[in-house]
Amino acid sequence: MNLDALAKSTAGWLEPTGPEAAVVLSSRVRLARNLRGIPFPHRATDESRRITFDRVTQSALETGLLTQGAVWDFGELPEEDRRLFVERHLASTRLLEGRGPRGVVTSVGETLGLQVNEEDHVRIQAMVSGLNLPQALKEAVDLDRALETRLDYATLPERGYLTACPTNVGTGLRASVLIHLPALVLAGEVKKVHRAVSEMGMAVRGWSGEGSAALGDYHQLSNQRTLGKTEEESVLGLDRVVRRVLELELEARRKLREDRFRRRRLEDRIHRSHGVLTHARLLTIEMVMTCVSDLRLGRWMGIVEDFSESFLGRISLFSQSAHLARSGGGEMDEEEERWRRAEWIRAMMRSEGSRSAG
Repeated sequence: MNLDALAKSTAGWLEPTGPEAAVVLSSRVRLARNLRGIPFPHRATDESRRITFDRVTQSALETGLLTQGAVWDFGELPEEDRRLFVERHLASTRLLEGRGPRGVVTSVGETLGLQVNEEDHVRIQAMVSGLNLPQALKEAVDLDRALETRLDYATLPERGYLTACPTNVGTGLRASVLIHLPALVLAGEVKKVHRAVSEMGMAVRGWSGEGSAALGDYHQLSNQRTLGKTEEESVLGLDRVVRRVLELELEARRKLREDRFRRRRLEDRIHRSHGVLTHARLLTIEMVMTCVSDLRLGRWMGIVEDFSESFLGRISLFSQSAHLARSGGGEMDEEEERWRRAEWIRAMMRSEGSRSAG
């Protein structure tokens, strides 16, 4: 797969095929690993990073678990192309901005892959649609075990897997769920949920994870402790928290639907968002995500039915800056980017509307 094909393909985790996918977009499990006897990436020389990159990527492809696996060397890609992987949740900003040999390995559909020479030598990632942390854990662990037969991981009997950040020592596991919480936001309850989640030892982040904003009322919930817990205990703990948050969101949605006055206001907001995406000439990604969030909620409540969740997922993905630049002919200033984004979305809205009418 080349970069043009990647930029035009839909990420598998965005397809609404998993459990509770109308509210929970994705479940992800990440495992941090390092190679014995080699300095952590931030202390390593470029020569050492190259040895690690080549060894890890070759081993990953040899496992046979990364269907039609592709290796992307960030040292050979310009920043705008590297940003594609961040927008697709395949790479972190840290990996994008790093130096020396580093990159990602992806499978077709992008549900399984790894980052090489980010904070750790290896960051295995499994990302699936909906609320399905056990499946994500299974896929990540299967790849981890296959790699462990080929790579010598750095471990200590009393500590588990050694990692660059002390908070990851132990299992090295970070599990996260990307969930859509518009009704809790409208009800003014989402901050209470954030506090409750934090008190239970979980973290709340935005659309793109650590350091990102909650674009379009999408929130990422993740575990924080890795030492002293098994992978299964961490995943089950997060799953319980997410299911409670899901219950609160659905309860808030039912209240919105039953309250005549609030429903009218919501219908007005949703149809205004539909109008913005259909007719606007200048759009920021923040505006797009807000409007898509409204339409996704409108679908759930039966207010609009013209657009599938899969379509709304594509709008969210392909209207991001790097995807837009790749499909639209190169770099843009801020004004040109807003214009191209609005133009592309108008065309998509017309196409989807015609398909639904047919």
